[in-house]
Amino acid sequence: MITKKITNLQLAALYKFTRKHFVEYYDVQTELVDHLANDIEQIWKEQPNLSFDEAKGISFKKFGVFGFMDVVESRTKAMSKKYYKIMFSILKDFFRLPQIMVTLTIFASIFGLLEVFPLYQEYTIIIIFLLYIIVIGIRLFGLYKIKKNRLKESGKKWLFEDIILNAGGLGVAISTPIHFIHFSDVEYEMYYKVLLSAFLTVFLIINYIIAYIIPSKMTELLEEQYPEYKMLD
Repeated sequence: MITKKITNLQLAALYKFTRKHFVEYYDVQTELVDHLANDIEQIWKEQPNLSFDEAKGISFKKFGVFGFMDVVESRTKAMSKKYYKIMFSILKDFFRLPQIMVTLTIFASIFGLLEVFPLYQEYTIIIIFLLYIIVIGIRLFGLYKIKKNRLKESGKKWLFEDIILNAGGLGVAISTPIHFIHFSDVEYEMYYKVLLSAFLTVFLIINYIIAYIIPSKMTELLEEQYPEYKMLD
């Protein structure tokens, strides 16, 4: 007895099926389509008289009440973990030669501002964050345009690409209120300035990494993650 095999037309139908069930990323769709296709062929071995739609329905029920959502959530967590691993790897370089000189320059500049304007530390911090919001806001808009253009050109969304072009959720950081405690005790004033300068330095470097450095390496990272990306891009 000849076992039925999935046809190219049926594969296309499976892609459409995953999109219909709210799976928007091509790489996750491909993973699910491969799983469904293999499972359907296995079902046909046991029940050869079933139609494609009947076998597909049996296979889909195995995903449970939430359908493909658990798979999407699992892949999103995995790609986010990979993203932040890359981010922290780059961050470490800013504390080694020669990048540490950039880090020390940023730290010294912020500390110097707090020293020069001791009576206006809160205003100094506000100005720093306003400049940060303007620069990062412009960059996020630029990344949004890149994402929109790439989707228009390829017609495909990739999960890791989406995370990169969303700057790891940087938009949330912009709207997050950060409150700084000002120590009135002179004994702690220097410690406060050092800690605050260190915090702002790391904060700005991290945002620079996820908004500029990682997106600049996007093609390389995506080709490493998805072997087929170079052909489809």
